Amino acid sequence: MTLNFRQIRAFVAVYEEGSFNRAARRENATQSGLSMQIANLEAEIGLRVFERSAKGVVPTQTGERLYRRATAILRAISETESELALLAGEISGRIHVGLVPAFTYSLLAPALSDFIERYKSVDVTISEAYSPALSEVVARGEFDFAIVPAGPERSGIRSDHFGSDSELLVSGRRSPLTHLKAVRLAALPPLKLVLPTHGNARRERLEAYFAANGVEIVAILEMDAMLATLEFVAETDWMTIVPSIVVNGDITGEARKLHPIVVPHATVDYAVIAAGGRALSASARRFLETLRSQFEVQRAKLDAALLEA
Repeated sequence: MTLNFRQIRAFVAVYEEGSFNRAARRENATQSGLSMQIANLEAEIGLRVFERSAKGVVPTQTGERLYRRATAILRAISETESELALLAGEISGRIHVGLVPAFTYSLLAPALSDFIERYKSVDVTISEAYSPALSEVVARGEFDFAIVPAGPERSGIRSDHFGSDSELLVSGRRSPLTHLKAVRLAALPPLKLVLPTHGNARRERLEAYFAANGVEIVAILEMDAMLATLEFVAETDWMTIVPSIVVNGDITGEARKLHPIVVPHATVDYAVIAAGGRALSASARRFLETLRSQFEVQRAKLDAALLEA
């Protein structure tokens, strides 16, 4: 039995897209060519990997088991190519990375500045979006990776832990709350909160936190715009809840006041997501390392300010 690389790639594409037509577009191939690769694969192993129907293709039990092996093979090949590039000192090429607004607002500028200074031969494209949109694009293999709030696993995407952050209550400059003093949300008067819209992973976790801890909300304003949210909160009596890295620039308390949430602490976990069958290139890995390093710097800065308060 001999499986070749083209058959494995074709199989993974059809499995992840659930359609020969979509898989062909993704692979820049013809539908008939992809069908032939799958037919040859099935003939080689003597088993069917997909059941065809008018609604698309569904993997058989054999297909499910083969997918786990196939993605591991493709990832191993990609990792080998990346390691060889590192050994040759070839940190170049193009990378496309997706980030949620929490990262682009405060973390991206210093990380990107550091990266492009060190790796001048790498062309970087950054796209900002919320986690559902980023997951869709990553699944299609259009981004090298994205960083999103951790969520349920999804077919075609591998997910690795990036880091954890604390959620902070943020109030305006005229708020009666004391800057950098910890608060228990359930002990506060009913809150008027600006929150992300439904479908955002953080919104779902925050609502679960409110329900579990008896937090009373009198009004919610939905807004998927980080900068606008913070500007609105600064000038009104509305509040919001955001990860600490978003508001490191507010440590002085001049524009907004920051309040760590306790009893219990509210946290958010971030994940690096990438296409399941592809390892990160050498340049993408270096950029991820730069983002993670800057993330730790920003977290340490706020931790130090809280200890001094």
